[in-house]
Amino acid sequence: MEMTRHLSCPSKPARTLRAARSLGLLLWAVWLGGAPHLGAQSGSTARDRLEQPEKVLEATGVKPGMVIGEVGAGGGYFTFWLSRGVGESGKVYANDIDGSGLARIRRRSADEKVTNIETILGTVEDPLFPRDSLDMVFLVNSFHDLERPVELLANLRPALKAGAAVVIMDRDPAKISDPGHHFLTRAEVEDIVGRSVFELVKVETFLLYHNLYILRARSSISLDPAGHRPG
Repeated sequence: MEMTRHLSCPSKPARTLRAARSLGLLLWAVWLGGAPHLGAQSGSTARDRLEQPEKVLEATGVKPGMVIGEVGAGGGYFTFWLSRGVGESGKVYANDIDGSGLARIRRRSADEKVTNIETILGTVEDPLFPRDSLDMVFLVNSFHDLERPVELLANLRPALKAGAAVVIMDRDPAKISDPGHHFLTRAEVEDIVGRSVFELVKVETFLLYHNLYILRARSSISLDPAGHRPG
């Protein structure tokens, strides 16, 4: 049965995130309309062709039976791809700090009789996933909106099983027009990860506008009280 944890009224960070996502979606709509070979498509079909979720799942090793966490699930576009990828024997924990998006996921789950998704309302610093539960974590189009990414990554680590990967899928300004610097450059992502409890082990660049950053937890590391690597 699909469940929800920690529901509450939208916080200021949630409202801020919602505004940031609205801007991101507006920019995204402009890109979709102007992108060659995509302009004739509409709705999810255009996004599917652009973000190639099936290819992403294959490239990152998503398999039936896995338990996967998604940070910043929003309204659930990628959540349901993950749900299909892990199958009935697997599970997806869909996290966000905006309860309205999670409500949409629950409604769609009920409408489509999807039973392997559980929504979790977290905080800007902690996704609140169950400890030692996850085979993999995805952050799809959300990493650039995180207010405290280093702290969130530190609080994410206890939820991972040994050897679990963290996949950041985000737009690369080098591949798009980003005059407002809404998205993070590859160097900025690498800098944030370098100050965290994770290390960057691989970057996939096969998507038209996105990069995939594959992270693994460092084997041994000491942190300061804020969750940063010292120095």
